[in-house]
Amino acid sequence: MKRNGWKKLLATAGVMSLTVGCLSGCGGEPQGNPQTGSTQPGSQAQEQSQEQSQEAPGSAKVTFPLAEQVELTIATPDGAVASLADNLPIWEEIQKRTNIKINWDVTASKQYVDVMKLRVGAGGGKLPDIMFLPNGLNLAELGGEGTILPLEDYIANCENIQKAYEQFPNVKALTSADGHIYSVNTLNESAYFAPYSLVIRKDWLDRLNLEVPETIDDWMTVLRAFRDQDANGNGDSSDEVPFSAGGHAWYTTYWANAWGLHLFQSDGWYPDENGQMQYEFISDEAKEFYTWLNSFYEEKLLDEEFLTLGDENKLFEKVARDEVGAFTAYPSRIATLEAALASNGVEGAELIPVIPPQGPYARMTEVVGDMTVNGYVVTKDCKHPDVAVALMDFMMSEEGKELMNFGIEGDTYVKENDGTYSFTEKVTNNPDGLSASEVLSSYGCQLGLCYMKSDKREQAMLFSYPEDLQQKIIDVTDATRPYMVPGMTLPPATEEESDSISGLSGDLATYIWEMTGKFTVGTADIEAEWDNYVSYVKQLDVEKILAVKQAQYDRLVSQQ
Repeated sequence: MKRNGWKKLLATAGVMSLTVGCLSGCGGEPQGNPQTGSTQPGSQAQEQSQEQSQEAPGSAKVTFPLAEQVELTIATPDGAVASLADNLPIWEEIQKRTNIKINWDVTASKQYVDVMKLRVGAGGGKLPDIMFLPNGLNLAELGGEGTILPLEDYIANCENIQKAYEQFPNVKALTSADGHIYSVNTLNESAYFAPYSLVIRKDWLDRLNLEVPETIDDWMTVLRAFRDQDANGNGDSSDEVPFSAGGHAWYTTYWANAWGLHLFQSDGWYPDENGQMQYEFISDEAKEFYTWLNSFYEEKLLDEEFLTLGDENKLFEKVARDEVGAFTAYPSRIATLEAALASNGVEGAELIPVIPPQGPYARMTEVVGDMTVNGYVVTKDCKHPDVAVALMDFMMSEEGKELMNFGIEGDTYVKENDGTYSFTEKVTNNPDGLSASEVLSSYGCQLGLCYMKSDKREQAMLFSYPEDLQQKIIDVTDATRPYMVPGMTLPPATEEESDSISGLSGDLATYIWEMTGKFTVGTADIEAEWDNYVSYVKQLDVEKILAVKQAQYDRLVSQQ
């Protein structure tokens, strides 16, 4: 693939990121006070050398490396491949360049939310200096009670964070509540490249003389053929799973895009054409979607184990065993899955990402946007908040971006004269059999703190794939772009708003996913039980939640 082709694609994707990002920022759900016992904004930092940092009129600046070392404790979910506590190379380098000694307070990713909510809620123990804010904790509430610090006075000294706000104008609104900024979030320059997609076995299509499906009806026809016509060619027409999903009812809601519903990335909370927030799980279109999904399951087109697989890895194991005809995934998974199929003796297996299907009401796909939902906060127990925020600013600098996206120059990557990056053989053809992402994670890339995900990383990753996969990813991105819609992220709720709906969203989500599963497999009859379902959702105070989300959305629109 020609590299100038990448540049053309990236330029267009960048426009999409900014224009679509102005509506919402990213997929998923959204999530001050005088400081006590810590340095005030604008206090004199230690004497320092080497220009890295920034200056605001009338206040001190923090420059790296610090003349005298400062220790900071960071609480964050731990890495899956390697532990941050093991002094990973990226973070060893960051500590060297800043003269900040980092003490890691890490918890396994699956336990992090529960552990940190207990610690913050207990109120008695010392909190880490910097903390990744877990789901279920409200920025404005924590700021109002003084648990976390407002950061805007420090950010006034932070050139790189301010540049990020200029690059992503919606982000500042999404991290502000009650007039304060409480968190710094990870940002993504390439949010709209290689979106989460339907993936299908092209060799199965070819074996059965079928075209790539374009509509929901086409998909039904193709998947019926996969079910009945020995698509994997092993002589047994009963061992194919036409479509599989990753172990939760949520994965099936990708198909709801075709009914114009925003269930997959936005959890059903989305404004209508008049700017009024709706809860789409109880809409007439949702009833139609569930009716179709039930028929999808009853015809044995959907994996009977879709609710019990456990996680995506179990799905990918099935794919590697030559059992699955189609599924949803990021296109970057394709090379690994094709290699796994080949290692299992499946010759000529080919997976391709495809654009979303035309459905009864829409052809669209929700796209995760340019900002993570949750960010990093500075707590009341931090003795050096100016240094803490300056470290976050360092992470957003070109220097920080290189470290967090590419690793160590000369070891994991080479920077070309034209400003592009290439990963070394250690990353692209690892002797221990690790994927590129696993190698970079083992170095500490994209772990531990907020950072800017570079579009140039996506370029370097793309060029590490086989050429045919490079072109597939380029093609599906280009073809999907007209159908991309942003997932909904809202500004943080105020303390009063948060208090008014405390505990409601969790009960609602539990019920929704339970009923999605029941409607799909037929243990709940849609026609007979729909009115009771809608009534019960309303009893769970969905109108209260909608009122809060409407207020949040109105604030977002007013700040654009």
